Amino acid sequence: MDSYWAWWSFAVILVIMEMFSGTFYLLAVALGLLMAGGAAYLGFAWSVQVTVATLWCIASIGLIHFLRKGKDVPNPQANFSYDVGQSVNVVRWQDPRHARVFYRGSEWEAELAPQAEADAQKSQWRIQKIDGSRLIIE
Repeated sequence: MDSYWAWWSFAVILVIMEMFSGTFYLLAVALGLLMAGGAAYLGFAWSVQVTVATLWCIASIGLIHFLRKGKDVPNPQANFSYDVGQSVNVVRWQDPRHARVFYRGSEWEAELAPQAEADAQKSQWRIQKIDGSRLIIE
């Protein structure tokens, strides 16, 4: 078997392994092996093939690392920002500062904000913030 077939076979194996990992790093290494196979197909010596594989692997892994590093990590509370300011309806009061409220089709635990005064007659409140899975209302 010619050496380029070995390079390309290993590249295909890495592409298949990449389908299970989803990191793109194995794909970058497979690209290096594919290029080394191209160098072997063109008749270059073994040392040139290894050098081509190494340089392509380093360059493509570096590119993936650079592209991933530039992405901002999302704030875990960012998806709740649209909830702040929305109205909720009190289902029942558990004590003067805690209630079960109806919001987005289900019941939620709610707590009055520190500056809010308890009012059992008031049925509609506004979400001030979210603390874990508990709504802070005012």
